[in-house]
Amino acid sequence: MTERVKFNASVSFLVEKDGKFLLFYRTDGYFKDGWWVLPAGHIEAGETATQTVIREAKEELDIDVDTKDVSFGHLVHNLVGENKRMDFYFKVKDFKGEIKNMEPTKCAKMEFFSKDTMPPAEKIAPTTLQALKSMWNNVCYSERQE
Repeated sequence: MTERVKFNASVSFLVEKDGKFLLFYRTDGYFKDGWWVLPAGHIEAGETATQTVIREAKEELDIDVDTKDVSFGHLVHNLVGENKRMDFYFKVKDFKGEIKNMEPTKCAKMEFFSKDTMPPAEKIAPTTLQALKSMWNNVCYSERQE
């Protein structure tokens, strides 16, 4: 009998403000060290992906997001590296509060970018760049393989 595959799942979310989107510059030595990424987190037991976005937005940015303001953007079936996963990407249309860096030991800085002012592609985590380009082109699903 064939063994069923088990995947971890994470969410990343695109926060937009004034036509620009937020990226984190990670420096924690654990996840995507030295690369720009979207705010993100792991889905916890008993939690939906939307609930994860709302929780992570509060934990990482100190903003309040309502369920109605979260929409699905993209799914990456990611088979690269040892941690195979499903990476869900969402868009946050609106929020309450002022964005703050609540995890300075993981994130050296946060910055809003437009498509035209993004950091160089080689400084953006490959999955993040793939998901951003896919969302901008209304592509809902993509894959990464070694």
